This record gives sequence, C-alpha cells and structure tokens, in this order.
Amino acid sequence: MVKLDEKYIFHIPLFKYADDKLIEIEIVDLIEDLMDQFSQNGHDNLYVTKVKGYYKSRCYDELLITLFVCKSSHPPEEIFQNWFKKHNEILGQEAFAYEYNNRMFIEKII
Repeated sequence: MVKLDEKYIFHIPLFKYADDKLIEIEIVDLIEDLMDQFSQNGHDNLYVTKVKGYYKSRCYDELLITLFVCKSSHPPEEIFQNWFKKHNEILGQEAFAYEYNNRMFIEKII
C-alpha cells in the first residue's frame, strides 16, 4: 500500500485584471510546462478542477491542481513558486496561492 500523506492544491488563474477588465490568459503552454516540471520531479498523479474564484469582488475562472505526495518526495511548492514567478509576465497576477494540508499560502509577487 502507498500512503500519500501530504496534499497540495495549486491555484492557477485563467484571467488577469488589466485596464479595468478581466482578460483571458493564454494558459495551455504554461500548464504543459508546469505538468512537465511536476512529472520530472516524480509528481505524476494529480487532478485538475476548473472552478470559479472571487477576488476583490471580481469573479473569474481558475484551475485547481490537486497533488498528493509522500513526505520523502521533492516539495512541489518550490516547483509551483518558481513556475509562477517565471511566467507572471503572462499571468499578470499580484500574488499566487496554494494550499498545503488545509492551510492557504498567498505570496505577493514583487
């Protein structure tokens, strides 16, 4: 039996707010890059869910990537943090968010 005792949920916006409106992000290639990075680090089993998010009274679509890992595996939050910062010119976000074992982490992007 395999026990995966750590749960991550990565929040990926599908829209950015610019010029007082929501603009859809070209996300397909970026998501493929993130999935490749997860896979290269042994994180091959994940789930993607499309949901509605709300931020500053704006409603937008986002993807939630849920990943279960064991304690001995490479921490996927580092992969996500680096990926988000690398692509934020396209994503256009003030911050990024992920959940780890039922706690939400929000990091502002400088």
